[in-house]
Amino acid sequence: AWAGAGGEVHGVLTFVYDPHRRGLTDKLPRVQHNRFVHILCTQHVHLDHDHCLETIVLRGTPGEIERMALEIGGLKGVSFAELAR
Repeated sequence: AWAGAGGEVHGVLTFVYDPHRRGLTDKLPRVQHNRFVHILCTQHVHLDHDHCLETIVLRGTPGEIERMALEIGGLKGVSFAELAR
């Protein structure tokens, strides 16, 4: 259904990152403020001193959601990122 979707779909992006990585906490909100992807809900969890976990519920076109997931996953300091479709 995701691949053939012509309109909006929903997904959940889960990622783990180092909050002490220089500049990362400034880049994450910039990536998330994409005018084509709507953030419906976020959850932020402190796993330990060096790792935070975030989940983001997203609504948008499949291509735009995947683009955002790849951009967040490619940031230095992000150690894990997975998009559930």
